[in-house]
Amino acid sequence: MSRVRCTYLLLLVLLVAGCSSSSAPAAATPSPTARPAAAVDTVTATTSPTAALSPEPLFQDLRVTRLTIPALGIDSEVQLSQAIPDISTVTPGCPAPPPGQQTLTVPERGLATPEVAFEGLENKAWVYGHSRWQGEPGLLAALEDITVGDELLVDGVDRQTGASVTRQRYVVEGLYLADRESGGELVTADGPEEIPPRPLVILQTSVRETGENRPWLLDEKKLLAKATDLIEGDVDDPCKYLLLFAIARAP
Repeated sequence: MSRVRCTYLLLLVLLVAGCSSSSAPAAATPSPTARPAAAVDTVTATTSPTAALSPEPLFQDLRVTRLTIPALGIDSEVQLSQAIPDISTVTPGCPAPPPGQQTLTVPERGLATPEVAFEGLENKAWVYGHSRWQGEPGLLAALEDITVGDELLVDGVDRQTGASVTRQRYVVEGLYLADRESGGELVTADGPEEIPPRPLVILQTSVRETGENRPWLLDEKKLLAKATDLIEGDVDDPCKYLLLFAIARAP
């Protein structure tokens, strides 16, 4: 597992992914941890109550090779993304990030996933892509229309065992509107007790870049109505880079 912590990669990863003008590789930033609550089995009281059986734990270090989202008409190969030094410029009037951070490359078109595993992303497959690129909608512009309960189908390879996975099913359980800090907390585990017992797929795209008077790249009203708002502070703060996450779990 790479010792470059995901916490230093996650939120810069789409720093330019939604850009309408830049052609630089996308970045990655500090990654945070408030994850979606797991479903809780309920027991109906009877003379001899029996708890519902939970699925057996399943652990994978999945490198995704293909993602299908039938409800959005997405069926795409997933490219490999590499960590590189972050040389992005600082938005005027905004604090500079800590020195020495890294970023992840993001293709102009299509989807990407890290080539190597990162600490904090155990049992999670992370897939990201542009919502817009140079003014044109990217593949994940459609992510604004995803809904809890929608199905994802994933092909991939387990990094640890080399086993192939074909059309493994995941179900969307949460949509989250976040900034860099809250997005990292949503995604990254702080320790073994926070590793999910069933594999997750985390989809990420950009919602709004930093800077004065930047427009939303996706439908603002739609996202505010359907996604859980995790943004720390003022949503209109021009120094906040906004992100959309959809998190799906293997049944």
